[in-house]
Amino acid sequence: MTDQSPLSTTDAPEFTALMTPKEFARLLKVSVSWLAKARQRGEGPPFIQLGRSIRYFPLHNPE
Repeated sequence: MTDQSPLSTTDAPEFTALMTPKEFARLLKVSVSWLAKARQRGEGPPFIQLGRSIRYFPLHNPE
């Protein structure tokens, strides 16, 4: 029996660091409160909840 991961390294997506609400608010030049209210309304930028922590995906600038 071989011990292999179901995904090879070529199949795995590139990892990018997630941002805290404070970091993301600074980047967007909005308040942390605005981000929280946007999440409550179901609006605003996409985010992920990890336990009780909220994290945002970094914005990428297509060149």
